[in-house]
Amino acid sequence: MRPVLWTLCAVWVTVNAISVETPEQALQAARGENVTLPCTYRTSATDRNGFIQWDKLLMTHSEKVTTWTFSDKKYIYGSRYENRVSISSNAEQSDASITISQLTMEDNGTYECAVQLMADLDGTSKSRVRLLVRVPPSKPECGINGETVIGNNIELTCQSQEGSPAPTYSWKSYNVLNQERSLPLPVTGQTFLLKNISTDTSGYYICTSSNEMGTSSCNITVAVRPPSMNVVLYAGIAGGVVAALVIIGIIVYCCFCQSKGDGRSTGSHQRR
Repeated sequence: MRPVLWTLCAVWVTVNAISVETPEQALQAARGENVTLPCTYRTSATDRNGFIQWDKLLMTHSEKVTTWTFSDKKYIYGSRYENRVSISSNAEQSDASITISQLTMEDNGTYECAVQLMADLDGTSKSRVRLLVRVPPSKPECGINGETVIGNNIELTCQSQEGSPAPTYSWKSYNVLNQERSLPLPVTGQTFLLKNISTDTSGYYICTSSNEMGTSSCNITVAVRPPSMNVVLYAGIAGGVVAALVIIGIIVYCCFCQSKGDGRSTGSHQRR
């Protein structure tokens, strides 16, 4: 008799236990679009005293998206989601989905749907869904690390500040005659290393940033110079400094002489 009672109790708890599910585990949408994050729940409780809550899960904490109460049908928004989130019109039946409008890059992440009913506190009350906001790469920023002197190693850099999914990078090069030429492998990645550069290294380097939403590129002009140019440059700077000091010295000397002459003239007038 006792096993039968335990079985009946287990069945009763199962029937009354709430079950929350997200039918899709991952969604994608473009920036600026609207997206519906699906969430459904099943319960045998007829009393809808409680709330639906959505949070965005971060590394160390969660960020409130919205809380919607069954009793007064009011929203409590998180700071970034004010008037951008709406609950399903069938929320009182079994649909706890929300729609987020005007998506931004910051909306990327994992969201958690929770349904809390005072009449049904058992079971699985939460479920998660991941959102990927698609954004084309922004125009990358190109740069050079190192001096473009014969025999040196230099590193070309390229990075897009925006892009989702994360952009991939590829490189091409053209010589000074604007003819495409082969490059040493690898020719992908945010950095491209050129070793033991020579005058043949001079030319144009194009970095292309790509993802499924589009492409964007930037270019770098590399002009390799001989080491002697550095000597000439430093000599020119030193010569300029010396010339400036000489000019300043002459000006000071002239001012001193003029001041001394004025003093003598004044003394002569006084003796008269």
